Amino acid sequence: MRLFFIILLLSFWCVAVAQRTFVLRVANTDKPTSFFEGRFSYKTLHKDSSEALTELSKLILKIQNGGYLAVSVDSVCVDSVSVQAHIYVGEKLEKLLLSSGNVESALLAESNTKQKLNAQKPVTLTEANTIKEKILRSCENNGYPFAAIRLDSIIPNAAFYEAALKLEKNDLILIDTLRINGKTKVKRMFLRSYLGIKTGKPYNETNIRRITQRINELQFVESIQPHQVEFQNGKATVNLFLRDRKASQFNFLLGLLPGSSGQKLLVTGEARFHLFSLLGLGEEFFIEWQKLQPKTQRLDARVSFPYLAGLPLGINAKFELYKRDTTYIDLDGDYGIRYQLLGSNYVQASYRQRSTIILNVDTARIKTTRTLPGNLDVSSNEFALEYFLQQLNYRFNPVSGYVLRFSGSAGVKQIKRNNTIATLKDEVSGNTFGELYDTIRLKSFQCRVGLAIDKYWKLANRHTIKTNIEGKYFFSRRIFTNEMFRLGGTNSLRGFDDQSIFTPYYVMANVEYRFLLSKNSYFGAFFNAAMVQDVRYSTFKNDFPFGFGVTGAIETKAGIFGITYAMGRQLGNKLTFNDSKIHIGYVNYF
Repeated sequence: MRLFFIILLLSFWCVAVAQRTFVLRVANTDKPTSFFEGRFSYKTLHKDSSEALTELSKLILKIQNGGYLAVSVDSVCVDSVSVQAHIYVGEKLEKLLLSSGNVESALLAESNTKQKLNAQKPVTLTEANTIKEKILRSCENNGYPFAAIRLDSIIPNAAFYEAALKLEKNDLILIDTLRINGKTKVKRMFLRSYLGIKTGKPYNETNIRRITQRINELQFVESIQPHQVEFQNGKATVNLFLRDRKASQFNFLLGLLPGSSGQKLLVTGEARFHLFSLLGLGEEFFIEWQKLQPKTQRLDARVSFPYLAGLPLGINAKFELYKRDTTYIDLDGDYGIRYQLLGSNYVQASYRQRSTIILNVDTARIKTTRTLPGNLDVSSNEFALEYFLQQLNYRFNPVSGYVLRFSGSAGVKQIKRNNTIATLKDEVSGNTFGELYDTIRLKSFQCRVGLAIDKYWKLANRHTIKTNIEGKYFFSRRIFTNEMFRLGGTNSLRGFDDQSIFTPYYVMANVEYRFLLSKNSYFGAFFNAAMVQDVRYSTFKNDFPFGFGVTGAIETKAGIFGITYAMGRQLGNKLTFNDSKIHIGYVNYF
């Protein structure tokens, strides 16, 4: 019984001790009690004196950020049950003459604050806080993640206060290790370059914060838990938790289009192999075949290595073959050197070779019109620059973010003499039609420019709008049909036959609403329109084709199935269901 009584007393004593609180009391000499309500309120009950003093420090900082820079603690009294503090608040500051204090000139220049401080003009408190934040961000991105900055030497003046910046950098932190946890074949060398986190380099807070976003932009790997950073002895270890994602893909697209020339239905097709990071170095291999029209086919092959030997330099090569029925063949080659920026962004310089081989010459038309045909054998050599910038929340089916692409090229085009035309005899003059080449300039300068911007606008958790605007312009003394841009189809202007619109320039816009069914599934509706110079007719004619329809994608265990139904109108033609286009697609990831 006595033992039970002792245990009961001990239990009550423990509860009493656990419930004992410290009270924080703040007294002030120049402000009413109501000043500490609302914005400058504070927590009064705490478990111990240490917590109460921490709350007092937070209150002083809160008052300073509110514009009362002269606030100070006159005295603090701590006893067994309370913390009593007497503070002086002072007057709120509207203007402040700020000096650089102990902040180095180089750091001021890097943070873009040097000019503001050297102006020797009073700034608002908001501007002063902005200056402090910029300097702090520069420190964090140059090896000092624990830097702190405050206002010091606050002196009242006639119209405002004067203050100096007081910077404490604390320890210099260098990157020691990038550690990969989980089952993945992605190499550390690739991730160091891709994320901008390299051994021996100063710690960069911006790069650390962007790790999640940049991992999400990769097709072939994903995070299984948030990254962690460990600090010890002036060094930082970055821990990534990753696993491989099925990203390499095989897909095909089947198009059902209204036929022509007595053909009831035209079936088009597309097949694609896209392989990602088989070696764990972020490399890509791509090959695509398309049947666009009867006897019209296209082959596209590409390969790229983003980082060579861990350097931010990569290579990119592309080859494209386009056969237009029995009329001509286009051969395009693009061989570039790519400078990788952080993430997926890059700047690329390349050398481009283009050539057209005429397969079938309309000799009857040449004899009748006594002019060269609209398509000629040409070759060109160009130097090109390309800039790519991407920031998406999720690469496969983004809800927010943007993609920007800019390209430009310039070079020399040469018209080659076709043997069929050169040996074709003019029955009237007795000469050959090869003389027609003497009436045109065989060598000329040409250039191309292009810009495309994709923007995703998040409306709600499952609702997003994709907008796109794209334009290209081709400048040359004489532009042949086989050199022009080709629009139409599910990958450009939906509602029209694949690559059926030929134009030397265009501006195209697209608006698409998507309702997300899952991470990789959606249903939506779209409207797209363009301004072109359609050359399929006897004279150049400006036209404004537009199309609209519905689209969707469903993810299953077997892959992703997609379907698009679209209708289009151009050159004033009426909209009819007979001209609608249906594209059915399938993507399999492995």
